[in-house]
Amino acid sequence: MPAGTLEVVIVEGRNLKDRDIVGQNDAYVEIYLDKKYKQRTTTISNTNNPTWNERFTFNLQKGDDVIHFDVYDADVVGKDSIGNGKVKLKHVFDDGRFNEWVKLPANFGLSSHGEIHIIMNFIPA
Repeated sequence: MPAGTLEVVIVEGRNLKDRDIVGQNDAYVEIYLDKKYKQRTTTISNTNNPTWNERFTFNLQKGDDVIHFDVYDADVVGKDSIGNGKVKLKHVFDDGRFNEWVKLPANFGLSSHGEIHIIMNFIPA
């Protein structure tokens, strides 16, 4: 994989699966290439269709080939997983840009926990 900078914009989520008994999700997204270094969005309260429009930057190392998106519902104590998705960076390298809805599959991909809109740009070193 080429070295360079990956810009990631977490735009919004839609139809996020409700994890709260009362009210709607207080959703945020953790983004990472390597579990040792995660970045996260702010928490958007009480909606299953949050809008973040937050930008993150990752310095890509040789071997980085997948980016992960874990979506959580923040609770007073801890967090509940809403779902997670991932994108092979080859899609970004091939076009230099990625602008798609990433599904949060459930039950072996048979259903969905919603989706998040991701825009990524690759800037070669």
